[in-house]
Amino acid sequence: MNFAGIIGLISMVAIAAFSILTSTKNKALFLDAHAIIIVIGGTLTVALLSFSFKRLFNSLKIVTRKMFGKSRLDYLAVIKEIVELSNAYRTDPKSLTQKLNAKSHPFLVDGIKLISDYGFKDDELEDILDNAVRGKRVRDQEEVKVWQTISRFPPAFGLLGATLGMIALLQTIGEPGAQDRIGPAMATALVATFYGLMAANLVLLPIAEKLSDISSSDLTFRSIVKEGVILISQKKHPQYIEEYLKSFLSPNQRKADAKSGGGGAAPASTPAGKAA
Repeated sequence: MNFAGIIGLISMVAIAAFSILTSTKNKALFLDAHAIIIVIGGTLTVALLSFSFKRLFNSLKIVTRKMFGKSRLDYLAVIKEIVELSNAYRTDPKSLTQKLNAKSHPFLVDGIKLISDYGFKDDELEDILDNAVRGKRVRDQEEVKVWQTISRFPPAFGLLGATLGMIALLQTIGEPGAQDRIGPAMATALVATFYGLMAANLVLLPIAEKLSDISSSDLTFRSIVKEGVILISQKKHPQYIEEYLKSFLSPNQRKADAKSGGGGAAPASTPAGKAA
């Protein structure tokens, strides 16, 4: 479970509630149907015009899984698993697939099967795995694009709501009691702008940034797996494979392995993390 996503959701609700409850004595002002319909309804309408219903529904499922599901990928664990697989392939090539387990990352499983089941050469392996990584990158970019695009709409509709409110206000200028209505009318007009800014900056933009961060981590993970599979096929020395794959990691990530007592050419089997 992704506790950061849950804490972020709780914080978002708390900030929105705090902003509303402490900004004015008249809390009912923020229940203005005019502002809600223009901002929320307008955003949903334009989103449906921009993307198909199926794509929006899939994007919602993906963001729910990635925001609140397990998002941490264990780079060191998959490197250790690759090292063990390289040992197995050098000593007994037929035992390669037997070293995989139910928790092995699907991309690693597919790569190992390309070696054991089909016997592809190194350049063929590289072409196939490169294409798989490239395809995943494109799909991730499309997911992020949906939320980045939608995030542009709420502030615009908030401004539209404020503009309509100002038009209605200016029409009453000159009527009896108009001076007393200016303040409340302007406050009501700006509620739409408040909703637009909150929706974009507290909901939609953070979702897009989170998906982009998860995608970056996943692509690094897949690059490690891709290089590891190719090195296994080439029957490189396990120690070389381990050090080469660790070069993808930052110094802090490598220190985590040292503190846990990791290292060595033939570590115990450790299951890789699930895909994000």
